[in-house]
Amino acid sequence: MKRKTEATSRFTRRDFLKTTAGAGAAALAGAVPAGAQAPARPARWDREADVVVIGSGATGMPAAITARQRGASVIVVEANYDVGGHAIICTGNVNLGGGTAQQKQYGVVDSPDLLFSDLTDWSFVQSNGFPTYRYNDREIIRAFADNAALTWDFLVSNGVTFVEQAPTMFDRDRSAARLSRAAPMEFPLIQTGKPVDASLARTSSSGSASFNRNPLAPASSASNT
Repeated sequence: MKRKTEATSRFTRRDFLKTTAGAGAAALAGAVPAGAQAPARPARWDREADVVVIGSGATGMPAAITARQRGASVIVVEANYDVGGHAIICTGNVNLGGGTAQQKQYGVVDSPDLLFSDLTDWSFVQSNGFPTYRYNDREIIRAFADNAALTWDFLVSNGVTFVEQAPTMFDRDRSAARLSRAAPMEFPLIQTGKPVDASLARTSSSGSASFNRNPLAPASSASNT
């Protein structure tokens, strides 16, 4: 394959939203908005990159951004017409912990060890008798706990804005409050195609808030073609 790199090929979330505002509700049903045509598939694909990321959701986009920040060329492949995956239609609640900057700001005492302990607690049993965390993979949970606060820093450094309030307790947070909410700011909600009222931009939460900055910006870009 012949390698192509085009600065103009970067397709940003902001650019996308300018051209498709109002179409978000149809995304929930996987439908194409009335009067709109699905983009034609290219007859030939003649591009290559150091890293190809399949899916632009809450895992794919951080992978693409990180690879690009470390100097790799990146192609993001997304089946939908917008970035975000399933995460974009969630409530925007982010449950990390382990000593995030927001926890420290509000005096919440937490640590990776405490987070790990909560997520592998055999004694926690739901009302239906199911031991929620008994079968969690301890190695995976250890890695999550050790990197949760770093993940918070990564999101903030890449433009995610969190509601300014103390973290709250989630069902698994028996030792420390860890639930934060991502603020939608001025970006349209995928469900309506419209932004929230300006008075709610910094106080409400939305899944689209996790992508409320152009994640492919030139400063830390991943090529999307």
